[in-house]
Amino acid sequence: MNKLLDFLEKFMTPISMKISSNKLLQSIKDAFILSIPFTVVGSFVGLIKMQLEYFTKGTENQILLAIINILGTVGDISMALIGIIIVMASAYYLSERLKNDKVHINSIAVALLALVAYAATIPTTVADPETGNLISGYARNFFNYEGMFTGLIVGLTTAYLYSKLIKSKITIKLPDSVPPGILNSFKSIIPMAIIITLFAVVKELVILAGYGSLQELISTIIVAPLTNVGTGLPAIIIVIIFMQLLWFFGLHGFSIMWGLISAIWLPIFMRHIEIFAKTQDFSAITEVAPNVMSNIYAMIGGSGSTLALIIAILLISKKQSAERAIAKISLVPGLFNINEPLIFGLPIVLNPIMFIPFIFVPVINAVIAYFATASGLVTPMVVLNAGVEPVLLNAWVLGAFKIGPVLLMLALLILDVILYAPFVKLLQNQNKIEEDDDFDLSDGFEL
Repeated sequence: MNKLLDFLEKFMTPISMKISSNKLLQSIKDAFILSIPFTVVGSFVGLIKMQLEYFTKGTENQILLAIINILGTVGDISMALIGIIIVMASAYYLSERLKNDKVHINSIAVALLALVAYAATIPTTVADPETGNLISGYARNFFNYEGMFTGLIVGLTTAYLYSKLIKSKITIKLPDSVPPGILNSFKSIIPMAIIITLFAVVKELVILAGYGSLQELISTIIVAPLTNVGTGLPAIIIVIIFMQLLWFFGLHGFSIMWGLISAIWLPIFMRHIEIFAKTQDFSAITEVAPNVMSNIYAMIGGSGSTLALIIAILLISKKQSAERAIAKISLVPGLFNINEPLIFGLPIVLNPIMFIPFIFVPVINAVIAYFATASGLVTPMVVLNAGVEPVLLNAWVLGAFKIGPVLLMLALLILDVILYAPFVKLLQNQNKIEEDDDFDLSDGFEL
């Protein structure tokens, strides 16, 4: 076991450190994390609106109808502009990381520039739904979840190009006596003009190539192949194992892995949310959302599904044991999917006894949940969560108040307790042996 741990540490640490220090990946992660509150608000408010519509069907009460319209506006607009949020957030975070002491980069200006550059790639006409004639306007799909991946590429590219141009000599030169604010504004004029023009040229080249938009081109060449390869059960298992290995060595597995997978996985779940909002029919959702498998069903109580470990410790360990004391402290945070007290307090980090269950219990959960969802035994989840809702209650809310996801999560929790129990017993025996050894050493020591 020690040789295995040494090998994994030697293999994993360099990779995780490179990912953690990669400015591009960390900027992607931060951009998608920033977008989560908007999608939580949009999906949750949309769910409330659907329930209110159901219970007030046929009403002519103008106050109730106004409330429904308000909820509809909040839900729609929170989800409808998520692509724009990704454009601006990705440009902002990358430009922040590309700053240095010698060159001033205004990250807010870069975010706004990215928005303008993205707009330069979008067709300015749409088909009239009634006549089919082209009219001036922007199609909604360029701004919602469908535009997230293209927006991400535009945002990151804008930040990179701007940093390169602003550091070059291709800027307007003014005397040092000019106030810094005015100086920086004039310096950015040429870089901004170059970047906006570049994306306008890209738009025309894409059209000449036979595609309707840059989004269509990227979706055809990049997104579709990635989606086919990277969203099924094998990909889910690989991501979970890698995430758990990172945690085992004391690195924040979610933060590192989410930067890699969020651009592919999150739009799938948002599409499910939109489908359910329009149809209110679970059967219209024909695929399994990978982020639900990895982040919710696999991680009950936090990474490693450690709420089950807490319960197992409380059931098995002796009243005065250190493990029990740590489990008591970790119980309430664990109910809200916060498990750092247990991971670093038990500890799980670099603990050979906890290695096998911590890595593979979430995998087992994901596999069971995947087939339960794919077979229709359990309804899909259609509300995005913030990550700290209470266990079981989160399954009820995210599953649109259906009991199926709750029962599945409860069954997985019970299974996880059973799986963790032998390792808890082994850990307890190991700690007792170590305590006895310490006692014998001190008992035989004489001054």
